[in-house]
Amino acid sequence: MRPLERLAYIDGWRVVAIALVFLDHLGMNRTIGAFYEASPFGVLSQYGETGVFIFFFISGYVVSLACLAEVATSGTFSAPAFYARRFFRIAPPLMLYLASCLALGAGGFIDVSLDNFLSASLYLCNSTAPLVSCNWYVGHTWSLAFEEQFYWLFPVVFVFLELGGRPRLAVAAAVLIFAAIPLVFTIWWIGKTGFFIAYALFFAGYAAARHGARLMEASRRYRFRALIVAAAVVFMPRSVVASFGADEAAKAELIAYYRLLYVAAIPAMVLLSGAAGSSLRAALSIRPVAYLGRASYSIYLWQQLINGPVFNGAGVFEQAALTVGLLLFCLLLFQLELKIVAFGNQWSKALRAGAPLFSVATLRASLSARERAHVRARAPAALRPGIFLKSPRRVRRNRV
Repeated sequence: MRPLERLAYIDGWRVVAIALVFLDHLGMNRTIGAFYEASPFGVLSQYGETGVFIFFFISGYVVSLACLAEVATSGTFSAPAFYARRFFRIAPPLMLYLASCLALGAGGFIDVSLDNFLSASLYLCNSTAPLVSCNWYVGHTWSLAFEEQFYWLFPVVFVFLELGGRPRLAVAAAVLIFAAIPLVFTIWWIGKTGFFIAYALFFAGYAAARHGARLMEASRRYRFRALIVAAAVVFMPRSVVASFGADEAAKAELIAYYRLLYVAAIPAMVLLSGAAGSSLRAALSIRPVAYLGRASYSIYLWQQLINGPVFNGAGVFEQAALTVGLLLFCLLLFQLELKIVAFGNQWSKALRAGAPLFSVATLRASLSARERAHVRARAPAALRPGIFLKSPRRVRRNRV
């Protein structure tokens, strides 16, 4: 399968998303928090969750593009290869962060326990399930928990929709139970509406990958106006929405239900900004911006440390120095991430080709000899009855 051309403007949106999260978390600093309270700039602290929702749509969109390309070129889809790619992209950086936090906690520098480590590493911090314990330093992994739960569910849905494959009952039940954990054990500030918004945005990413080109063509005449409306909906200050509530309960309810508009507004905003030749796409695609966006995952993980209780009393200049140091550290760490992701991609290719996985050398050698000649010939094996699928119907090519 040929690698997809990277969409630089999507990486630019990752920068926007991580900036929204970071500006929100900066309010934990007492000096900056007081500044937010006393000035109109306090509105900057109202978009942290919005940034995460943008990440959700981007995740659904990008993984769907890759999976649709796999079907288009090989005529089938390998769930094990998909899981391999996602594992090597998500797990190693997360485990490095969590292990570092656990070590700092053992040294008495921050408050992190083994329970916190296990809850986050099992992707359960978006729930109140029994024995789950997630404090500040791991609490932000609630978004990664939603993503991981979606990634387990997505191949089952994707194969059914694109290839007519029916998953075995046990497999479907397992992934559905895992995905439903935050719906059953709901965190109050996410709410059940937050659960539905998260999954609606993930699958809106799939719909955008499947039909986005036609939607862009259909909206050509009013594209700019639609972009402005979508952005206005997404960036409407929550304080403005809440002002229509009679009391605190009504205000919270208004905000919760207003977020449902994000399901349409965020995909529209991101897709419309990518119109060919648009100045916004050009700005989002500037090389340093796009590169920073590619490192946004590590930035998201590690920003929790410098915005946590230990540094809440830091001055503005100290906090700025911590921020610069964080960015430099994450950019260096990203170089290691690239190697890990590349290794995961090699494993993914080997799984599609049926190559042995005994060593990196064997893996690379087998791919160079087999990938061109055998991937297409062996592709239907990914849909033979087994643990993942049963009695698949005739494979049909996907048109993109």
